[in-house]
Amino acid sequence: MDSITDHLIELPDDLLQASWNDKIEFMYRQQRETWNMARNHYRQFESIERRTIQFGDFKMILQHNPARVRSTCADLNKKVIKNRKCFLCAHNLPAEQKGFIIHHNYLMLVNPFPIFDRHLTISDFNHIPQRIENRIIDLLEMTKLLPWFTMFYNGPLSGASAPDHFHFQAAQKGVMPIEKEIDSLTATMKNRLVEKEDISVYEVKNYLRTAIVMESGWKESVDYFFAQLMKQLPYNNEAGEPLINLMASYNNGTYRLIVFPRKAQRPSCYYREGDDRIVVSPASVEFGGIIVTPREEDFQKISINDLKQIFEEVSLNYKFRDITP
Repeated sequence: MDSITDHLIELPDDLLQASWNDKIEFMYRQQRETWNMARNHYRQFESIERRTIQFGDFKMILQHNPARVRSTCADLNKKVIKNRKCFLCAHNLPAEQKGFIIHHNYLMLVNPFPIFDRHLTISDFNHIPQRIENRIIDLLEMTKLLPWFTMFYNGPLSGASAPDHFHFQAAQKGVMPIEKEIDSLTATMKNRLVEKEDISVYEVKNYLRTAIVMESGWKESVDYFFAQLMKQLPYNNEAGEPLINLMASYNNGTYRLIVFPRKAQRPSCYYREGDDRIVVSPASVEFGGIIVTPREEDFQKISINDLKQIFEEVSLNYKFRDITP
């Protein structure tokens, strides 16, 4: 716990009882003032290039973000992971990196390699593998603490660049296209899987990737039906769980959990050579509609057909059975 304490921000008296949103804003000001890496990367982020590819009723936003090459191209070989210093363990953090304790045993920090204006990393105090089992309640309770943010989870072979240390991430609500698109879905775009008094579960149709949405006023109901869904999905021995990405939020008394089942860690274009290579490694952010491209050439050349192929290769097209009790 001593190393955690070394990385806690001391709040001024007038913010001790403030909202989490105000505390996070203070953290961002403090980190940009005192930590060169954060200041420089967030300044660079202000001028990154973006372009939009439209798919009828939905869109994908391409983001040219060179600073994300570390994550996109992370070597996830078990030997490499074992031999490198974990960058989420408190005793390995830069001295300047400071944040807050949230939900008892998580450390909330500014992510120094941003994809969003407000990009948070929320990691377990302990060096515990990235596994979602028994963490859904934690995830949902934190969305209620942070209603201005959308939280997400990348599985150990589904975009997590630190598969050896459990963590969530968060972005300010509304920046990922999927959030507004889900809200505007018509009945014809929903394949109902469960409709009960305490929960609604549906699959989004014709959406490029498989997305299962759970909405309920009770976090326990979401937790239960998520567990039922996980029993159906193909188990991956190396990951220690089915390959998934998650996105969660809380709004006006309702919890929403979006599950993205997948079948591959990276698309074939990632491994090609020369002009045929496209360095895209989909994680929750990409499934949410923001395609991060560290290389300028990929940002310029990616087409609608490339994106269709990428998601066809990584998203799991699965026929779900009845998951009601």
